[in-house]
Amino acid sequence: MQDELAVFRLTVMESRYPRYDPAHGTPDPMVRRVATILAHGGRAQFEQTDYGHPGRFNPWSPRTIDVRLLPHTEAMRQLCESITQLL
Repeated sequence: MQDELAVFRLTVMESRYPRYDPAHGTPDPMVRRVATILAHGGRAQFEQTDYGHPGRFNPWSPRTIDVRLLPHTEAMRQLCESITQLL
């Protein structure tokens, strides 16, 4: 039997906020996506919202990145952008 070890995991959570919710305060509903990447070097989180223009998402932006993953920030951001088509 072979040992299995997860070396990379990507999770995307999507939250929907109603109009004038304290999280954003705008007159339109808002969608927020949080992508969490777990890799051998640590953990990173990126966020994407449609804040300010419902249905049209802003680019993914980094929120927290472990130091060992910092050199890979742009590659992780591109990964998030590429999976957007699947959401």
